[in-house]
Amino acid sequence: MHKKLQVIDADSHVFEPDIIWEKYLDPAYRVAARSAFYYHEDEYSAGVILNGRQAPLMHSGRINRSAIWRPGMTPEEIGALDPNRPYPINPGANSASARIADMDRMGVDKALIFPTLFGEYFPTVENPDLALALARAYNDWIRDLCSEAPRRLFPAAILPLQDAGFAVQELHRVAGLGFKAVSIRPVFFEGRFLNHPYYDVLWAEIEKSGLTASIHASPGVANPEWTSTGSYVERVAANLRIGHRVAESISYTMDNAIAGTAFTYCGHPERFPNLKLAYTHGGIGWVSLMLEKTSNWAIFYMYENINLDTERTFYDRNYLVTLNPWESAALTAHEIYKPIGAWGSRYPHHDASDSAAAIARFEEAGVPEDVIANYMGGNAARVYGV
Repeated sequence: MHKKLQVIDADSHVFEPDIIWEKYLDPAYRVAARSAFYYHEDEYSAGVILNGRQAPLMHSGRINRSAIWRPGMTPEEIGALDPNRPYPINPGANSASARIADMDRMGVDKALIFPTLFGEYFPTVENPDLALALARAYNDWIRDLCSEAPRRLFPAAILPLQDAGFAVQELHRVAGLGFKAVSIRPVFFEGRFLNHPYYDVLWAEIEKSGLTASIHASPGVANPEWTSTGSYVERVAANLRIGHRVAESISYTMDNAIAGTAFTYCGHPERFPNLKLAYTHGGIGWVSLMLEKTSNWAIFYMYENINLDTERTFYDRNYLVTLNPWESAALTAHEIYKPIGAWGSRYPHHDASDSAAAIARFEEAGVPEDVIANYMGGNAARVYGV
């Protein structure tokens, strides 16, 4: 069956190199922008500068778990690595040719490409002007990388939501450059969440552009607690004393579910009916619970007979939710998730997997072939237009 499918990886990543700051940043902004957000790494250590101060790294230990996985690696192999020793990252994390070679080994025809460092740290940049300069630098770099294989690599741009006007400005620019999607973190920007009326103009312009808005979560362990749930999860988990961070086990799902709930209650599906929306990197099991709760609790707390038609507004639109092949929801509730589910490898993060493993898991669970075809590429092709 694998050979009959067009496999689209709806969730893969880069690990951003120094060249973004050294070459792609506008020279007039380089000194100031590096003070606003800069990542550096050598054989001795790694560090992050954020708003003029040192920020926590995404990972404890010396292993860069955001870029360690290579095709064929098992969780057991990664778990056996010495966390006190550095290991070279996968070259495919920031090289198109190495990534294409890995995609061939993984059985992937096309891939959507999302940020890692710019997903975690960029939303907390305080200066809107510098955020715009950094967004332009990242977007120009990722476009150049993906242009080496334009029929297989499709980048998601980032937008400086620190300022709605700047975000719209950059949206128009990347739309003109041929991007298919924008990656938006479900967090607070300057005290405003994504459903704030301040951003209505942005959602309207994304809808007009035809680009897909991918709500893409990040662990959030390096962010202030008020920004997202990741650092809160870490504080709660501190007493576990297990020697490693646990936020990514739950914060991705929590942050995406918060965004889905906020959009549903605020009427985004009705107000922006042609908006193409994807929820990425948080699994799919939260969707049914979110739709049930938003519908029922609207009646309970609004004290009138309100019936939010959440099933129609979610499943009947150009929406997408990436799933994990081991999720029971994706396996047992496949008739519900058939029109929205999409497989993503999470390459080259430490929890990545290839397409053959995903298909085997679906087949073992008795998922029908037409659902597997949707999961493995059909839905992503429709929503992203790739």
